[in-house]
Amino acid sequence: MTALTTLSDLPSHYAIKLNDNMLIKLEGEQADSYLHGQVTVNINALDGNTVRHCAHCDNKGKTWSISFVGRHDNAIFMLTNKDAGAHSLAQLNKYGVFSKVDITDESNQYTQFFLGENLGKMLLASYFDTLPSEPLTSVHSDAGWVFKSDTQRAGYYVVLDSGQVPEFEQKVKDTNGAIFEQNVYDAIMIESAIPSIQETGISEYVPQMMNVQALNGIDFDKGCYMGQEVVARTRFLGKNKRAAYSFSVPKAFHINAGDTVEKQSGENWRRAGMVIRKAELSEETWFMAVLSNDTTEQDIHRLADQVEITCYPSPLPYSIEQAKSSLVKNRK
Repeated sequence: MTALTTLSDLPSHYAIKLNDNMLIKLEGEQADSYLHGQVTVNINALDGNTVRHCAHCDNKGKTWSISFVGRHDNAIFMLTNKDAGAHSLAQLNKYGVFSKVDITDESNQYTQFFLGENLGKMLLASYFDTLPSEPLTSVHSDAGWVFKSDTQRAGYYVVLDSGQVPEFEQKVKDTNGAIFEQNVYDAIMIESAIPSIQETGISEYVPQMMNVQALNGIDFDKGCYMGQEVVARTRFLGKNKRAAYSFSVPKAFHINAGDTVEKQSGENWRRAGMVIRKAELSEETWFMAVLSNDTTEQDIHRLADQVEITCYPSPLPYSIEQAKSSLVKNRK
């Protein structure tokens, strides 16, 4: 696969094979009601052509995983990374024994890709009658399904039956399209301030600390689900003081999820938060960190273990303020 120097060097035609992602399938008579009681969005209201961001939490409101959730072929799918996905899969199966639902890892049956918009428009007509026109809307066929991304760099998220993959990859090569590894996708997602959590971040944060509400990934007006009391209380009582911010550094260096980020305060440096997502390119490094939600673009930060690397947070492409709910809460 091709290496990439910086995101600005992305060619006009490219595909990214998402080998580090996972696909969880829920199918059965009670699949909807079961997942509705597990994640932060209204599964009962999810139609077949809509994809949502969502979080899956423990009973204390701490996040196990952040995923896309959508429907395909009479089943519900959660698309997430392997670390968090393995944890969510175990927890879903733990509680799923009490419902009429089959929960499986379909990562081998389907292969996930991210395609730049130009290549997507060229290639995907061979697999789908139409292409989705709006972000987070999907179309389906026997080959799989595709939804338009909500990233700043326009593209398509494709879930293909694995039997289609050799032919698909050959078509990418025939159009002189470059195929990149997962780190390029991670950088694109970080650029758009779309969070994900690795092993070190599991069960550390309520969803709002990672901006899930800003991605329309929490329905505060839905019924009960795992962690709902804490998630709702964090919002209605204004208790959340954290948010996730993206950083880009114009040099290559090694960084881990879980690394400590410090913020300069006068002549001193104080612990500010923790890295939750990272992407290392040949000449550029991207990461997301959970920090105080009053962080500004003028605040200088550094990595505690690499103090020579200083950087500033990028402006968020959305508001982290939650829209008003239709519910009236009278809480002290």
